[in-house]
Amino acid sequence: MIKTLKAESSYRKLFSAGIVNGIGDRFSQVALLALILQMTGSGFSVGITMALRMIPFLFFSPLSSKIAEKLGRKRVLIATDLSRAVIAISFLAINDPDDMWIVYTASFLLASGEAIYSPIRKSSIPAIVSSKSLKNVNAWEQVLIGFVLVIGALSGGVVSYFLGAKAAFGINIVSFLAAGWILSTLPALESNAQSDQVVKVKNEKYNELLPAIAASSFLLMLMLFELVIPLINGIENVLLSVYAVETFGKADLGVGIFYSVLGLGLIASPLFTRMIKGRFLLFSFLCIIGEGLFLMVISQTSLFFLAAVLFAMTAIFSGIGNTLLDTVAMETIPAKWHGMYFGLTSMVSNTFIGISMFFTGVALEWFDPRLVGLFGGFLYIVAGSLFLIWSLGYCLQFEKEKLVKNTM
Repeated sequence: MIKTLKAESSYRKLFSAGIVNGIGDRFSQVALLALILQMTGSGFSVGITMALRMIPFLFFSPLSSKIAEKLGRKRVLIATDLSRAVIAISFLAINDPDDMWIVYTASFLLASGEAIYSPIRKSSIPAIVSSKSLKNVNAWEQVLIGFVLVIGALSGGVVSYFLGAKAAFGINIVSFLAAGWILSTLPALESNAQSDQVVKVKNEKYNELLPAIAASSFLLMLMLFELVIPLINGIENVLLSVYAVETFGKADLGVGIFYSVLGLGLIASPLFTRMIKGRFLLFSFLCIIGEGLFLMVISQTSLFFLAAVLFAMTAIFSGIGNTLLDTVAMETIPAKWHGMYFGLTSMVSNTFIGISMFFTGVALEWFDPRLVGLFGGFLYIVAGSLFLIWSLGYCLQFEKEKLVKNTM
């Protein structure tokens, strides 16, 4: 993996910008969620805030490939970072519960930028790296999220706890500006002369991709996965803060610790991913089942330390599964569809995770967090088992050849 990062110079810069961008954003998120709970004491408010961070993906992610086609991927990524830096300034004005409208509005606007940024960034990866590096690069993507969680969440929790939320918000503003500067040093992201998987963003048409999805049970499975798993994942996302602040009484520091152990798990996940040489779909769905088992145990433990260790284990399984599924998608789906496909999956997954977080917030007004967590873990196990059975009949090489024929 180290050799891959050294060899893929353009990805190395994209990775660095993601680290800086993500750490600052995580500083802000940890401080914001803890501040909301302290001001309102309401899991419902947390659910609304997190849902508002997801809903913009419904409107903007499908448009991302068209925006990139007109303006260029690099320009769009830089513009979204700079605009988010300006929007993040508004968090400095939050002082009491009457300012929750600022929380909701700014969260929605920041997420709108991410809804454009994320699919464009992801579709850039197979354009600027060689096909032999895809699996390692996707593993680095999980490490990136891990670094963001460890450094951003833990440090964000500490900074927020000792210096106040506004210090964390200030770091977020600076991080967006710094990430934009790093991206400005990149060459164009449409293609790389040394890449054997050049992505052309010209003339991408949803009226080609959507019929292909409808005609392919394999693509339908991948799309359905992007719908079902986020519905369950939203439960886990809301409960993470609620467990830390209300169930275990650890305030900002507890939120930071939980997010940081998730990061450690993601950083460790490539150590296990590298051992998997085939049957990527099988192992990815087994990881979903494992994640559900750990979440069920977390819902029943009374020890904060044990819950933290178990969250780290769920992240290892999540990191392995995400790496394998992203690699499957990038290797089997024709390059000309990457921009549209990742825009579409970003829209679906983030919209449904937003819906899930909203209703999780509602459920927490009526049910104990531990019961909600137990139910979420059970759903993971059921979903993982069904997708595993569904995937047993597929040969990835055969599916790739069928999809390539559909592009001709």
